[in-house]
Amino acid sequence: MEFIWKARTVREIGGEGARLEVVEHTAHPAETPLEGYLQPVTRPAPWRQLTLHVGDGTAVLEPGALQSLRGEIEMGASMTGGGGGGLGGFLRGAVTAAATGEGLYKTVYRGAGVIHTEPTRLHLLLGELRGEDVIVDDGAFVACVGDVTVGRHVNRGLAAALGSGEGRVQPKLSGTGVFALQSPVHPDEFQVLDLRGETLKVDGNLVLAYTGGLTFSVEKSARGLLGSGRTGEGFVQVYRGTGRVWFAPTLPLRVTSTLLPSLDG
Repeated sequence: MEFIWKARTVREIGGEGARLEVVEHTAHPAETPLEGYLQPVTRPAPWRQLTLHVGDGTAVLEPGALQSLRGEIEMGASMTGGGGGGLGGFLRGAVTAAATGEGLYKTVYRGAGVIHTEPTRLHLLLGELRGEDVIVDDGAFVACVGDVTVGRHVNRGLAAALGSGEGRVQPKLSGTGVFALQSPVHPDEFQVLDLRGETLKVDGNLVLAYTGGLTFSVEKSARGLLGSGRTGEGFVQVYRGTGRVWFAPTLPLRVTSTLLPSLDG
């Protein structure tokens, strides 16, 4: 059966001189169903695309994410740094270079216009920076617009718990603006937890991002205390202090569903 892809904006977020929109493309049968007949339709999964509206400002996308742009927007390569309201530092694909000390390059977009990203099957989660830092999970960063610095954060949590290694490099967004992250979990399933001098312990990699005001560590859980040092199991991720955590409790359900055999055989 032939399908027609129709687009609609499903969510958006705005800031000063910037706006992000998530456009979802869904498949609709090109032929009109026969009247009086049951015609089951197996539709392809939807695609999602990010639209960035830049009002005489600056934006940055992960490498390879650009599909098109319209307006008076200049593209340029920049090295690590970008303080004072610039954009610099870390982008997905540069993790290895960051860990080894090699030079980092990124593409920034400056001017006024509209930018479209490549479609993806993943869900797009929108967030706002309020003059703070947000530490992002590896591979989750898609784009940001505004007075934002994209840097790098070395997460030594698990390495410190095991007493070895130099830690994992993650993106760190700093400043004021709006950003988009990608995840297999639908945005409505995320819980944005507002911690106020509290402790959150998570068993598993279920946190997509957290604000820099929180202290992160990896600790042994009681149930895996004896085996944790030998197998790497029995650890929990711990977040302490005041800040926000983007938590995805349903991620294990989605991972499990992809491993189950199809009902059609």
